[in-house]
Amino acid sequence: MPDLSHAFPAFDPIPLPAPVWLFKALHGLTLTLHFAFLHLLIGGLVLVFCWNLIGHLGGRKDAVGASSAVAKKLTIITTYVINLGVPPLLFAQLLYGRALYTSSALIGIWWFSVVLSIVIAYTILYRMAYLAEKGKAFWGWALVAMVPVALVGKLFSTNMTLMLKPEVWLGMYAANPHGTSLPPHDPTTLPRFALMMVASIALGALGTSLWSTKAGLADDARAFLRRWTGAVAVVGLAALFAVGAWALGSQPESVRKAVEASSYAQGLKLGWIASVALAALAGIALVATAKSRSALVPILAAVPALGAVTCWTLLRDVVRDATLSQKGFDVWTSRVCTNWTMVGLFVGSLVIGLVVMGWIGAVVARATVVEESHV
Repeated sequence: MPDLSHAFPAFDPIPLPAPVWLFKALHGLTLTLHFAFLHLLIGGLVLVFCWNLIGHLGGRKDAVGASSAVAKKLTIITTYVINLGVPPLLFAQLLYGRALYTSSALIGIWWFSVVLSIVIAYTILYRMAYLAEKGKAFWGWALVAMVPVALVGKLFSTNMTLMLKPEVWLGMYAANPHGTSLPPHDPTTLPRFALMMVASIALGALGTSLWSTKAGLADDARAFLRRWTGAVAVVGLAALFAVGAWALGSQPESVRKAVEASSYAQGLKLGWIASVALAALAGIALVATAKSRSALVPILAAVPALGAVTCWTLLRDVVRDATLSQKGFDVWTSRVCTNWTMVGLFVGSLVIGLVVMGWIGAVVARATVVEESHV
């Protein structure tokens, strides 16, 4: 492979304020949390669309009740998706800015459209929550909301793939320096996007099963929700094995060999396979215990789902490093000048922030609607 180090911008004169391993650990942690809530959003959106459609067209109160219970929480989930999406993006820019800033600028207009797409999707989700509160049909709005959500996912897959392709940057800029064009076809972009979507539906379904523990949910709606989330998870996770193999197989041969040669990467692959298999068993357990009011199975089902997200997130990082290092960008050679006082303050504030966000989420999950009194 030719040396493409000349394609990357010059080094930032300001060194990293902490070791590379620390920033990569923080990036992996926050990105895993971001992906977990993203799966909840996408998977929940697909499910409530199907349930609300079935409920209102087929006269199924259980389906309507289940769809309304989840739809009312999608705006809150989106808040976590956005807030937990900022830190890993900043960490990625800090570590890989010479590549990520370049790819972002080359598709600048499309990259800015991510913000508009999120605003549109957020607005629609609030409309859905309002209609769910009133007991009205909202499946049409759910279908429309999938468009901006899918667009954001596709643009992120495109940008994160383009940052690994310095060989096309100069040609793209020469053809269109205005940031209005998308990169040429890359065989890895579609598999990356498909993996995220399938994982969101399958693992998101397991996460959505947690709403079956919500107080006040009718027994028939609870059983419907658990049965559907379990069944969708089993089917989706079976498909996820194939899509995961497709995503890894679409990588260049040199990258695949680098991943195969890494015992760390192989451990992550085995961890991912084991987590997906356990998640599928949890899906079967959800179907088998659909009429149970116990929260044990939904809680246990979330554990392997989170394990699968963690393993794939870290494996994705290995693939990125292997790809960039072969093209002249080795993140581990970045200049570092550690300020441990600032590192301590930052990590402490991060931990406090995560605890506060978790506490807020727990409070919201336990909250009940306050009925208005008319005197």
